[in-house]
Order: sequence, then C-alpha cells, then structure tokens
Amino acid sequence: MKVVTAKKIDAAWPCVLVGWLLTILAIVWQIGVKDASYSLRINNIEKQLVSLDERLDTAEEFRLQISGDLAEIKTDLVWIRQQLQENATNIRAIKDSD
Repeated sequence: MKVVTAKKIDAAWPCVLVGWLLTILAIVWQIGVKDASYSLRINNIEKQLVSLDERLDTAEEFRLQISGDLAEIKTDLVWIRQQLQENATNIRAIKDSD
C-alpha cells in the first residue's frame, strides 16, 4: 500500500503545478486585457480632445471673422448715418433759401 500512496502524491504535484500555472497565466492575461482596454480608451479620449481642440480653434477663427465683419458693418452704418444727416442738412438749407 505504501507504493500506491506515493504514486498518488507524485501524480498530484504536476496537477497542482499546472493549476497554479494556469491561474498565473489567467491573471497575466486579465491584466494585459485591462491594460489594452485602458490604452484604447486613453487613445480615444486623446483623439476626441484633439478633435475638440481643432473645433475650438475653428470656432475662434469664425468668431474673429464675424467680429471683423460686424465692425465693418458698423463703420458702414455710421457712414450712411452721416451721409443721411448731411443730406437732411442740405435739404433744409435748400428749403430755407427758397
């Protein structure tokens, strides 16, 4: 009986070692998957950040262009107002002289 007991113990060690090896490999695999997942998420966030930065730059350029256009319109309106006032003054002067 002693020989049979020794064989059972000898057969158990390789099974235990294989079990631990599979457990360690599974843990390493899960860490690798988690790292890859986080890496992918970070890359996507960086791409979105770059896209938002570009959109912000475009919006800022558009805002500046609109501000410039509005300044030109304001200048034109001031000039038109002055012309209308001059015309009104001239018309009054003509009516007064008659």
